[in-house]
Amino acid sequence: MTAISWQPRLIVAGLLLTLTYLWLQSASPELERRNRLQTTLRIIELRDAELMRDILLARAGLLANYDSLTKAGQELLRLSQSLQTELQPANAEAEKLMANLADQLTVTVQDSLVQIEYLKSDNALLRNSVMSFDEIGNTLRTAAKPADTAKLGNLWRLMFSFTDSPRPELANEIQLELDGLAGLASLSDDYRLLIAHGRLIVEVSPKVDTLLRQTIAQPIVSRVDDLQQALRHYGDSVEQQAEVYRLALYLVAVVLLAYLLYQFALLRANTLALRRAHANLQEETNERVQAESWLRESEARLRAITDSAHEAIISVDMQGNIVSWNQGAQLMFGYTADLILGQPYQQLLAKPSPDFFKQIWEEREINRLNSPMLDSIALRQDSSQFPVELSLSSWTRGTERYLTAIIRDISARKHLEEVARQQELQLIQANKMTALGTLVSGVAHEINNPNQLILFNSGLLADIWSDALEILEEHYQVTGEFSLGGLPYTEMRNSAAVLIHDLKDGAKRIERIVAELKNYARPPSAGAQVCFAINEVVEQAVRLLKHLIDQKTLSFQTDLADALPLLRGDPQQVEQVLVNLLINALDALPDSQKSVSVTTKLLDDGRQVSLEVRDEGIGIAAEHIEQLCDPFFTTKQANGGTGLGLAISASLLRAQGGRLSFSSSPGQGTCARVIFPVNPVPAMEANHAM
Repeated sequence: MTAISWQPRLIVAGLLLTLTYLWLQSASPELERRNRLQTTLRIIELRDAELMRDILLARAGLLANYDSLTKAGQELLRLSQSLQTELQPANAEAEKLMANLADQLTVTVQDSLVQIEYLKSDNALLRNSVMSFDEIGNTLRTAAKPADTAKLGNLWRLMFSFTDSPRPELANEIQLELDGLAGLASLSDDYRLLIAHGRLIVEVSPKVDTLLRQTIAQPIVSRVDDLQQALRHYGDSVEQQAEVYRLALYLVAVVLLAYLLYQFALLRANTLALRRAHANLQEETNERVQAESWLRESEARLRAITDSAHEAIISVDMQGNIVSWNQGAQLMFGYTADLILGQPYQQLLAKPSPDFFKQIWEEREINRLNSPMLDSIALRQDSSQFPVELSLSSWTRGTERYLTAIIRDISARKHLEEVARQQELQLIQANKMTALGTLVSGVAHEINNPNQLILFNSGLLADIWSDALEILEEHYQVTGEFSLGGLPYTEMRNSAAVLIHDLKDGAKRIERIVAELKNYARPPSAGAQVCFAINEVVEQAVRLLKHLIDQKTLSFQTDLADALPLLRGDPQQVEQVLVNLLINALDALPDSQKSVSVTTKLLDDGRQVSLEVRDEGIGIAAEHIEQLCDPFFTTKQANGGTGLGLAISASLLRAQGGRLSFSSSPGQGTCARVIFPVNPVPAMEANHAM
C-alpha cells in the first residue's frame, strides 16, 4: 500500500523536475549574455571612432591636451578585457572561437594604445618645435639684416610648406637652408636654436605621420566585425537549441496534465469508498460510547478529587503495580493513565529497588509511622530524571492492601541549592586566584630585579666584547693562536657573541614569562567585556604552559585560522579556561609520543568561532561524558583531582555566551570544543583591539 501511494508522487515529482529543467534550458542565460556582448561591441566601435577623431585633432593641433586620448584608450582597453572575462571559460567550439577573437581584439587594442603613446610623445615634441621655430623666426626676421631676412623668409616658406605636406624634396631643401645658416661662424644662440628646431621638425614630422597611418590602420573594427559575426552564429545555435527545449517543455506539460486528470478521477473514487467506511465506523463508535459512558461517570467523581491536586497521587498494590493515577502525576511524569495503569512502579524510579515497598511496609510495622517522608530520583516518560519528595500512606480494601504516595517535584529547590553551591565554589576559586595573583606579583618582583641586572649587563658585555675583539684580533695576527677561558681564540671569536646573545635572549624570555604569569593570575575585573582575538589568547596560554608542554609531549601542534572575527568577552577568563583544558589534555597522555593539538576556526554559518583542544590520551568512558562539568566529579582522584576545574570553566563560558562540549572514546583520545558567538563589534573597539 505504501509503495502504491508513493508511486504517483514520484511520477509527478519527476515530471515537475523535468518541466523545471526544460524551462531553465529554454530560457537560457546565453541569450542575455549574447545581448550584453553585442552592446559591448557597439560601445567598442563608438569608443574607437572617438579615439581616431581625437588622434586626428591632436595631429592637426586642435586638441588642447591628451586627456581625452588617454581616457578613450583606457575605456577601450577595459571594454576589450571585459569581453575576455565574459567569454571565459570557453567549453564549446563556438565559445572557444569567440574567446580567441576576443583575445585578438585585446591584443590589437593594446598594440594600438602603444602606438598612440608613441604618437602622443612625438607629436608633442613636434608641436613644441614648430611653436619654438615660429617664435624664434619672427624674432630674428625683425632684427636681421636684409640678406639674412631673405634667407629666413625662404626658410620660413619652405618650413610652412613642409608642415602642410612633408614631402622628401621639401625636407632636403630645408636641410640645405639649415646647413647654410649653420656654416656662418657668427651665429647667435637664437640661430642655433632655430636650426636645431628646424632639423627636429624635419626628422620627427614624417615619423609622426607614419605612426598616425599605422594607428589608423589598426584592425580594431575588423576584429569587432569578426567577433560580432561569431557571436551571431553562436546566438543562432543557442536559439535553435532553446526552441527544441520549448517543444519538449510543451509535450511534458501535456503528459503531466493528463496524468493529473487520471489521478483526480482515481482520488474521487477512493474518496467515495472512504466516506462509506467512515460512516460504518462512526456507527460502531457511537455504540461503544454509550456502553462505556456509565464507567466514565463513576471514574470522573473519584478523579475530580485527585486531579485538583498539583502533586502526583499514585496508588500501588502489594505486587507493586500502579492502580490509580491522577492528573498531577500525568503532568509530572508525562504518562497518561491508559499507559501507566497496571505497570510496575519501578518504571517511575531512576534507580528502582525491587524491595522498596517491602521495606516501607516493614518500617511501618516496626515504627508505626503514619506518613514517612522520602527523597528519591524519579524518571519521566522521556527518560529525563528529576528529584522528588514522597509522602507515603497505606490503606486497605477488603483483604487487599495498598500504598498511596503523594509525590512533589523538588527540582526548583534542588536547582536553587545547586546554584548556591556553584556560586560558593566560584567565590572560593576567585579567592584562590586572588591569593595566587598576590603570590605571583611578589615572586615576579623578586625575579625581575636580578633579571633586569642580567639584561643590562648582557648588553654592556656585548659592547665590551665588540670593542675587545679588535684588540684580540690584532694580538692574534701578531702572536698566533692563544686561549681565552680554556678555549682557542679562533673558536671563542665566533662563539662568544652567540653566548652573550643567548644570555640576553634567555633573560628576555624570563621577563616575558613572568609578565604572562602575572597577567594570568591577575584578578578579573567584574563584568569586563572587551574585544579580543582568540588566536592571541591561545598563543599566550601556550607560552605560559610551554615548560609543561615540552615535558609531557614531543608532538604539540597549533592550527590557528587566519582572519577570525574579534570576540567580545573577558580574555583573561577565556585564557583560564584554555589553560585548564590544556592541562587536562596533557595529563591524559600515556607517554610523550602522543600528541596534543589546539585548533581555531570559523564555523560554516560565520556566526560562531570554534576552539578545539584534542589529545591522543586514554579517553573518557561514554557514561562519564555528561558528568564532566558537574561539580566534584573527577576521573583523577588518584592524582589529586578536585572535580572543580571543568565546572568552573563551563560556568565562565556560559557567562560569556559560550558553551563547552566533549567527545571521546576510550583509548582514542578526547576532543574538548568551545563555541563562541560572534557578536557585532563597534569599529572603534575593533581598531583598539587590533
